[in-house]
Amino acid sequence: MRTTLKLSLAAIFIISAIKIYAQDDMMSPKPVDNKVLEGMIGEWTGEADMMGMKYQEDVKNYWTLNHQYMIMEVKDISKDNPKMTYGGMGIIGVDKDGNAKMWWFDDGGAEMMATGSGTFTENKLSVKSTNPKYTDERSFELKDGNIICIWESSMRGKEGEEMKMNGKTIYTKK
Repeated sequence: MRTTLKLSLAAIFIISAIKIYAQDDMMSPKPVDNKVLEGMIGEWTGEADMMGMKYQEDVKNYWTLNHQYMIMEVKDISKDNPKMTYGGMGIIGVDKDGNAKMWWFDDGGAEMMATGSGTFTENKLSVKSTNPKYTDERSFELKDGNIICIWESSMRGKEGEEMKMNGKTIYTKK
């Protein structure tokens, strides 16, 4: 009888320990605490110069999924030709080492989807993203209440030729 009681108590203890461990392992992580991403939250506007055309660019950044990811929604409209538009959405997270992980989607479809990674400094996020068609490096610096984005991209044309583009956009909060 004592052996049965001891085995029953041991089994209850083991099952309880496994259940507690599983619950702890399934708990959501704490919300991301990142000064740069937090400073980017909100609605912003700027003027971009792409491929020789000026674009009005509106950006909306917000947290989602338990404050684990920042969503960046971008909408561009050409000032010269309002039919020329661009739309994109980035998802930026922070890994356990404090580095950025990024996924980029735009109205070019799945072929243009890119992944990237980057680093943070006191007031800047620098990321590099790639897909089979292009490489993009950009920084987002928080300065004087604005976001300064400096970027450089390299894209392959239909004939395999390399096209390089770069620019700087200063975003002000709406």
